[in-house]
Amino acid sequence: MKGMTVRSGADRVFIGIDLSDDFSQISYCTVDEPRTMSMGSGETRMCIPTMLAKRYGEAAWSFGEEAYEQSAADEAFPVDRLVERARNGAAVEVEAVDYDPTDLLALFMKKCLGRLSAITPIEKVAAIMISVEDPDEQMIKILDQVVRTLRLKAERVFYQSHAESAFNYLMHQSMDVRAQDVCVCDMRQQGLVVTLYSQNVHTKPQVMIMQERVYDHFLPESFEGIKNPEGRKKMKDQEFLHILQANIDDRIVSSVFLLGDGFEGDWSRESLKYICNGRRAFRGNNLYSKGACYGARGKVNPSPADREMVFLGPDKVKANIGMNVYRKGRESYMALLDGGKNWYDLSRKCELLLESERRIQFIITPLNGKEVRTVSMFLKGIPERKRRSTRVLLELRMLSESRIQAVVTDMGFGEFFEPSGMQWEMEFKTD
Repeated sequence: MKGMTVRSGADRVFIGIDLSDDFSQISYCTVDEPRTMSMGSGETRMCIPTMLAKRYGEAAWSFGEEAYEQSAADEAFPVDRLVERARNGAAVEVEAVDYDPTDLLALFMKKCLGRLSAITPIEKVAAIMISVEDPDEQMIKILDQVVRTLRLKAERVFYQSHAESAFNYLMHQSMDVRAQDVCVCDMRQQGLVVTLYSQNVHTKPQVMIMQERVYDHFLPESFEGIKNPEGRKKMKDQEFLHILQANIDDRIVSSVFLLGDGFEGDWSRESLKYICNGRRAFRGNNLYSKGACYGARGKVNPSPADREMVFLGPDKVKANIGMNVYRKGRESYMALLDGGKNWYDLSRKCELLLESERRIQFIITPLNGKEVRTVSMFLKGIPERKRRSTRVLLELRMLSESRIQAVVTDMGFGEFFEPSGMQWEMEFKTD
């Protein structure tokens, strides 16, 4: 997605959406701290089951908790796992009619945003950040299609990973929460994910990196086979304690966040004692949606917290890409793509006048201090012309966090040389 040109006043609204297969959430803010949309009269029903349901024999669709209740009462046909279904791409059959799974995901999003419009006017929305677990190339295409289907302004919609949403949230907390490493434990139906965030304040810019471990055997319903309730709690507590010790025993950790309904109840007594020994503990569900909300606001009105540190998550480009060019008779460096940004946010178009060489050289500068290298793109068969008489259009697009697609098109040279129509394409990697 491209940068925004929206001017934002105090009445502009920023929306963060945590889109997950089991449940989703929406947070919103102006200039204050984000609030999470509740599906009821209180503040406890912030989780929206990511599902739809179609009433039998009718064209009426419900979503979220209502869809769950109607399907449980056998009043409607349920469609759950909307993100997974969109990824699979297979048509979803509902009462002998096939539905596009991406269209169903868009319908769910439309109903969520419709509920939000009762709280804050949608026309005042300056930016929307959609946060998903893994914003890979396939997921980005799905989200792009959802945005088009909903007729949202693409320049106002952004995407980021859950990991980056957590980073955005942490950067807006007090320093005692994030003075050292931070541990985020997210327990959902796929298992327990433990993510450690570490800062390097000795680099310019300062960076935060993450390390993720997945424990797919540790589920909300783990140890249900043990009949004795107290024995079940104790075994689950001990297993979680071992996981924590394996991750943070040798680190200085300021705080631990426990996310997901799986941490409800009183089963984690010893684990909490361990966590709270010199650390702060937080429990909740809306860290990702609030972090996405901060991310949306940062796209329009970056705060000091947004500029303080660069997050180098798995979907970040780990190198700067540029080239040497001649300006006013002197060779200088021209930046093309900046590292430290999401790969799906980066693209570049520019026109170049070629010297006598029939190649373009890209300079790749890793952010981790590794050796700078060059990659050459040869323009085989380009027409013979005088020096600086060949104008080309260079288009760069990131295909992943490390793969770049470069396309060069011969543009001719004004009235002197007609464009040949020739085009060259190459892919290369930053690592």
